[in-house]
Amino acid sequence: MLFTILQYVFGIGIIQATLLGLVLLVFPGAQRHVSRLIGSVLLITAFLMGSELIDLFNSEDSLQGLRFYTILIDLLLVVLVWQLTNFILGPKKEYSIKDFAHLLPFTVGLIWLLSGHLWLGTESPGSFSHIPDSIGLFVAYKGLIWTAYMTSSIRNYILRIHQRSSISIQMKKRLFHKLIWRFIFILTTTLITFWMEFFGIQLPLDSDYIGVALIVLYIYFLTFSVLVEPKTFIRIKTASNSAKYARSGLNEERSAIYLYRLQSYMEKEEPFLDKKLKLKELADVIGLSPNQLSQVINEQLGVSFHDFINEYRLKKFKSKLSDPKQCQKTLLALAFESGFQSKASFNRVFKKIEGTSPSEYRQQLLSHPTF
Repeated sequence: MLFTILQYVFGIGIIQATLLGLVLLVFPGAQRHVSRLIGSVLLITAFLMGSELIDLFNSEDSLQGLRFYTILIDLLLVVLVWQLTNFILGPKKEYSIKDFAHLLPFTVGLIWLLSGHLWLGTESPGSFSHIPDSIGLFVAYKGLIWTAYMTSSIRNYILRIHQRSSISIQMKKRLFHKLIWRFIFILTTTLITFWMEFFGIQLPLDSDYIGVALIVLYIYFLTFSVLVEPKTFIRIKTASNSAKYARSGLNEERSAIYLYRLQSYMEKEEPFLDKKLKLKELADVIGLSPNQLSQVINEQLGVSFHDFINEYRLKKFKSKLSDPKQCQKTLLALAFESGFQSKASFNRVFKKIEGTSPSEYRQQLLSHPTF
């Protein structure tokens, strides 16, 4: 009965992952690299689920031989998720030739399967349970690779989350928590359950099945996220937006170039410190019309001009708040120095982005200096 339920669950998960993965690859949203990486992860996990479905149906030996190589899939997934972290948090904006070097763990694993792993034997029982020692050794190798990449992802999160970025601070946090933490949980759970089995601890369900069941839940969560925030993941052009920017003359590549120019100017010159900064003034400096600059910010970042400016102001405020030399100043004084026009607008923006009040944030900062 349980295996029958798993067959249906895995089958539905495969269909869902394949459809959503293809949509994200073909119609990427405002963060196109993020969308395409998620799409790639979904298609690979669909293949992984397919291999477990084959096992549940006890298919022919020829298919079981193909299943054997799915043990390599984790070495692709962990690299893709690491790349996903870099695109979400920065500073990565485009792919480079160096990215191919991250296929090395997968290549080493493939060579291992074709030579040493088979030579050690995979059929005889292991020292601790029915799982062969060679499988345990290979999973240990995967665990080391996983630890290295996920540690790098978490470190990137800690270093970048309080720095300026092309993606809004709120969006960075939301995407990382939705996509990365849950994936880390799935991999960790799968590894733990495998080692429990390896050392002879009996589980009600095979560790591979547990991992795939968690992946199915992850896929449904991603689907829900796409439905809630479609513009973040999928390119959607509404009639109103199409009409609004119909004559702008900007394509996606040119918009990306101007976005980089805009962000560089914002970080170097800090024009947001001017309380009366206007869209036209910024557009003149960048070399665009106000309508074109609005298009770049709206389509590339998914935020309004005012939200874009206020994120920089809030970042400046938090930087001042963390400076011991500024500790004698009031919150409002620091807010005005950071470019905010009024106490009301400052409190509203702070609450919207940080989810707490400025005074509560300061108390957290005093209690935890690394906050």
